[in-house]
Amino acid sequence: MKFDSIKTNFTGGEMSPRLYGRTDIDRYQNGAKLLENVFVLVQGGVIGRYGLRFTQPAKHGDKHAVLIPYVFNRDQAYMLEVGDAYLRVYLQNGAQVQREVSPGVFAPFEIQTDYAEADLDSIDYVQSADTMFLFHDKYPIRRLRRFGDAAWVLEDVPWVTIPSAEVGTRPAASMTLDSAALGPGRTITASAAAFMPSDVGREIETDGGVAMVTAYASATSVTVDVLTPFPSLTIPAGEWVITGSPFTTLTPSWSGGTGNEQPAVGAVITLTLAIGGWRADDVGKWVDLNAGLVQITAVTSSTVATGELRKAMSAVVAVPALAWVLMGDAWGGANGYPRTGTFYEQRLWTGGSRQFPLTMWGSRIGEYLNFELGSESDDAISLSAASENQDAITHLTALGSLIALSAGGAVTARGTDDSAIAPNAKNKVKAQPNFGCSRVSPERIGNELMYVQRGATKIRALSADRVDADQFAAPDITVLSEHLVAAGITGLAYQSEPEPFLFATTADGRMAVCTFDRDQDVIAWTGQKTEGKFDAVAVLPTETSSQVWVIVAREVNGQQVRYVERFDPDLCTDSAITGNNPAGAATWDGLTHLEGMTVKVKADGVELLDRVVSGGSITIERPAKSIEIGLKFVPRVSLLRPALQTQVGTSQSSAISVSAITCRFLETTGTTVNGQVLQGRKMGLGALDRPPPVITGDVPIESLGWGTGDFNIEIEQTQPYHFHLQAVITTITVNNG
Repeated sequence: MKFDSIKTNFTGGEMSPRLYGRTDIDRYQNGAKLLENVFVLVQGGVIGRYGLRFTQPAKHGDKHAVLIPYVFNRDQAYMLEVGDAYLRVYLQNGAQVQREVSPGVFAPFEIQTDYAEADLDSIDYVQSADTMFLFHDKYPIRRLRRFGDAAWVLEDVPWVTIPSAEVGTRPAASMTLDSAALGPGRTITASAAAFMPSDVGREIETDGGVAMVTAYASATSVTVDVLTPFPSLTIPAGEWVITGSPFTTLTPSWSGGTGNEQPAVGAVITLTLAIGGWRADDVGKWVDLNAGLVQITAVTSSTVATGELRKAMSAVVAVPALAWVLMGDAWGGANGYPRTGTFYEQRLWTGGSRQFPLTMWGSRIGEYLNFELGSESDDAISLSAASENQDAITHLTALGSLIALSAGGAVTARGTDDSAIAPNAKNKVKAQPNFGCSRVSPERIGNELMYVQRGATKIRALSADRVDADQFAAPDITVLSEHLVAAGITGLAYQSEPEPFLFATTADGRMAVCTFDRDQDVIAWTGQKTEGKFDAVAVLPTETSSQVWVIVAREVNGQQVRYVERFDPDLCTDSAITGNNPAGAATWDGLTHLEGMTVKVKADGVELLDRVVSGGSITIERPAKSIEIGLKFVPRVSLLRPALQTQVGTSQSSAISVSAITCRFLETTGTTVNGQVLQGRKMGLGALDRPPPVITGDVPIESLGWGTGDFNIEIEQTQPYHFHLQAVITTITVNNG
C-alpha cells in the first residue's frame, strides 16, 4: 500500500531513544529522531541554529570562567566575564571595555577578585538598579557598582546591620578529650582560657561530635558527657564551638528615669550575670530579653556588661537561663555566608549559610543593607525553611511567593491574607515538591521557574497550581528528550526574544536548547555542538531582543583556548568574523584566533573553497567586498519511523520503502536529503559569483534509490546558508508481506 505522509511540525523536539516505541503519544508524531544544530520555532518549523560571532579570548585558555549579565536598563547592559581571581567587562556590541595603561596603549579593564576557579559555578547574584549583590557561602557578600564603562567598584557590602543569631562562642584555643569513649565523666582540656562557669549546661560541638558540659573545673578544663563521637581527640582552634547562651540568670538594670518609668531606646543598660559568662569578644553582640534588644558596648567583668537599648523591653526584671539569648553575627568566619539571594516584597532576602543552612533573612523594607531584626512589620526578619527532607538552601527566588530551593526540595513562604511577610506574623511556610535542586541557577519563564533537579539530569518547571495558589507542581520538561542532558546540566540561560529558547550547557561540552511556549504546548529540545566545548552561557537583554553569550573551549593550533562568543542569527559559521571592503579584497586578516584551522568562507554571499588560516589571514580565489569566515557546523534533521494505520494494522511492523519526498522550505538554500542535493544553482555567465537561489515552497525529489527496509531520512544543511524546514511530505510504500 502507498501512503502520502506529512510531518507538519517539529514541536515535540528530538525524542529520546527510549520513546521509539511510543507511537501512541502526540509528541511522537511531532518529534524527530535527530535535531542537531537547529532550533525549533513555536510555529512548528526548524531553522539552522545561529552561528557564533567571535568576541574576544577569555583571559585564561586553560581555566573555566562564567558569564554574568549586568543590566541597568535595556540601553545600559554589560556582560561580565568572571574567572579565576578576575572580572572583565563587555559592552552590548561585543566590545571589551579597555583601560589605558600608558599613552596610546590599552589593555582589558579588569577587577581583581578572590573568587577561585573551583567556586565560580556557585556564585549567585541579584541586581537592583546600578547595584549587583554577589553571593557565595565561602565569601562575604559583595557589592558591584558601575559608575561608567571603565569605572566599577567591587567591595564587601557595607552593611548597616547584619543579622544576629545564637551562634555560641568559638574559643581561640584547641581542645583535647581524655578519651574517645561515649558517656559521662570525660574531660576536655583547652590549650588556653576557654571556659566559664555558666558554660555548664551548654554543648560543645565540632564536625559530628557533641558533648554536654556537666561541670566546670577551670578556665581550661570542664567535665562533659560525650553524646556523639568526635572525629579525633584533639580539635584545632576555630573548629569547635560552645553552643547556645550562658546558662545563668541575667539581671538588667537602668540608672536613668524615676519611679516605674521604662528605659527608652538608646538608654545605657547594665547586664549582670549570676555567675561568670561574659567574654571580651561579646562586645558588639546582642542580648534578647524581656521582648527587648540590647547591643553590648563593653564587658567590665565576667559577670557585668553594659549595652545600648536598641528595642524597648517590656520590663526591667531578671530572666532565668534559657529565657534570654546572646546573639552574635550570623554571617562571617566559621558561620560562613549566605550562598544565595533575591528581592521580594521590597526586601533583600539571603539564605543558605554554612552554620544556618535552612535560614532565610529578609532586610528591612526598602533598606537592603539593614538586617537588624525586630518586631515591627517593616523590620528585618528571619524565617526557617525547615521541612521534611529539606537540605541547605541552594537558591532563593520569587514566583508569587518567596521560594527556597535545596537539594531536598522546595519551600515557599508568603504572608497570610495577601499581606506581606512580616515579623511576629502568621507567615505561610509550606513544603513543595521534594525533587531537589542542583547548584545551577534557575531561570524564570513567565509564571514558571525552570530549575535543574538534584543529580543535574532533569529540568523541572515549578509553578503554582491554578486552583490552590499555595500548592506548587514541578513536572519534568526533559522527560521526552532525557538523552540530550544525560551528561549533566552545568548551566541555564533563557532568551525571551526573538524566540523563547532555554539554553542548557552540559558536562560533555554540548548544549541542549528547548523551545518553550506553554500557551502553544511547545516543549521542543534540540542538541547543539561546535568544534570544541560549550563552557558557559548567559543571556543579555537588549532594547529590542536578547543576546546569547557563550564561552567556548576550543583547541587551536595545538593549544587549548577559551573564547567569548555570541550567537548571531546573521551568521552560519562558528567563532566567525565578518568584514567589508568597498573596493574588494582577496586577503582577509583578523583570524589569529583560528590560526591553523580549516575555515568556511562566504564571500559576497557565495560559499568559496575552504581555507586554512596562516599568519592570522586567508587569501581567497577572488576579491570580495563582504565576507564571513568561521568554523563549520552542520544542521541535521532525521525523521522518526512513521506510525501509519493500514488495513492489517500498524506500519511499524512492516517493511517500508520511500519513493519520493517533498520538503517545504522558507527562504532556504543548499539542503540535502541523505546526501542528495535538493536544489542547485542555475548555471550561466557569472552564476558562480552570485549567491545560489533562495527557495520558498515545496521542493520534490524522486528516484532516491532507496530500497525496501527501515525508514531513514536525514536532511542536512552542509553549506553556510540559512535553513528553514517547515514540513516534510513522504510517499511511502508499506509491504505487509
